[in-house]
Amino acid sequence: MKLVPTTKQISIFSTVTVLGFLAIWQVLSNGSYNGPLRLPTFTGALEKHPGDNEGSSWRDRYYREVFTESDRTADTILTPNLAELCQAITWRPKLYLNCTRVSGGLFNQVNEIKNCIRMAIDAGANLILPSSSERDSERLNNFHKGEIAWKRQFRQSWDEGYIIFHLGKACPQMKVLPSDEPPISNATHILIDPKGSPGFKEYLGHFDDTRTFRDYVDKTSSEKGATLNSTISPVVLEIEWTLLVINPENDPTGLDSRAWTEISLLIRPTESRRRLVQKLSEAESLRKDSYIGVHLRVEHDAVGKWWDDLELQVSKNLNSIDVVAKRFREQRRDGKNPFIYVACGDKKGIERFRELAALRGYIVLDKWGVLGNDTESLSEIDKLSFDGRGLLDYAILLNGYFFLGTLGSSFSYTVANMRSDRGRFPGTSFVVDGTAKSFSHLFMPPSGRAHFACCL
Repeated sequence: MKLVPTTKQISIFSTVTVLGFLAIWQVLSNGSYNGPLRLPTFTGALEKHPGDNEGSSWRDRYYREVFTESDRTADTILTPNLAELCQAITWRPKLYLNCTRVSGGLFNQVNEIKNCIRMAIDAGANLILPSSSERDSERLNNFHKGEIAWKRQFRQSWDEGYIIFHLGKACPQMKVLPSDEPPISNATHILIDPKGSPGFKEYLGHFDDTRTFRDYVDKTSSEKGATLNSTISPVVLEIEWTLLVINPENDPTGLDSRAWTEISLLIRPTESRRRLVQKLSEAESLRKDSYIGVHLRVEHDAVGKWWDDLELQVSKNLNSIDVVAKRFREQRRDGKNPFIYVACGDKKGIERFRELAALRGYIVLDKWGVLGNDTESLSEIDKLSFDGRGLLDYAILLNGYFFLGTLGSSFSYTVANMRSDRGRFPGTSFVVDGTAKSFSHLFMPPSGRAHFACCL
């Protein structure tokens, strides 16, 4: 099978014509814009099995399922593509997969969880939900503060009962166990290191139909004298941080990519965090599609290392906002600018953005200001970690009229993916009435991080 280009290879320029290239360059350089950019047509994320509520966009469905429902264990969310994938697998009832030492930023971890689910399906194994580390909110490049850091249970960040119920419905042959499940009696434990597979390269999406994870597991286990097909003796596959080794786009049928998108519906935050999202979303200034969302990545771990500095990021964003806001005013016909919602962990960075945006007539919002005098909610936010606060921003950015972020950031990339009706960022959407309903633009950073992981 010939492998198709991976998502990491899509840059903000990859989906436009030469004319589009010049126009975008002009926009980002000086804010001028001389004509429309027409992008290719993309199909819907769930085209084969649209699922429920076919009249709404993927973004709306994803936000509703993940951030608003208080209890969805009474019925089953529709994940027909995931179910189809599971039905095609030969399952091994005594085989378990346990992903350990899941690390990185918030959406690195989310996508590692998705990898774990996908690898368990490929291997025909039961799944032990992963525990994880949590980065130091003061030193953001410190992801694991001693051995205790790896003991953060799944349920501390995510709705464990929800994923156990709904993944079990989609894949009834799979047992889904909590992250603190007691050790499985008399089990043989085998360490599986995907990096040992010939030709492995980090972040590129190693396993596909021609080189399956199942085959690699079988080969490695056989070399270690373990029998995976036994109906008597349990075997636990221990896999450390998997470095995003599954690339759903390498399936020419598209089923793997659609199932991967549906897996996103299973990873839902805890109820307390969903409540905070709803508090923010109820604000009049954050009505859906009434604001432009910006991910400003200027926290201290990134300065001068991976992304543009504060002043350059602000300049790029404001030049682009001028273009989008013009279209916004034309569509609304009321002459009013949209609000600008800035997601950033650096309050000084937000204030600088607010200062420069005001010179162009824009009002800048952030999560602290939106909640105003709601001292209870503000107190809850203050107790959250850096990534916990980022989750709130993520939910708000989903619902904006347009989104501006940066390539190389798993946070920005995931927002752009989930805003698109194909569940994958299709490339820049600088034309507001463009295709795939993505309406997102990711700036090229000044480093190799522009080529980010395949499967985000």
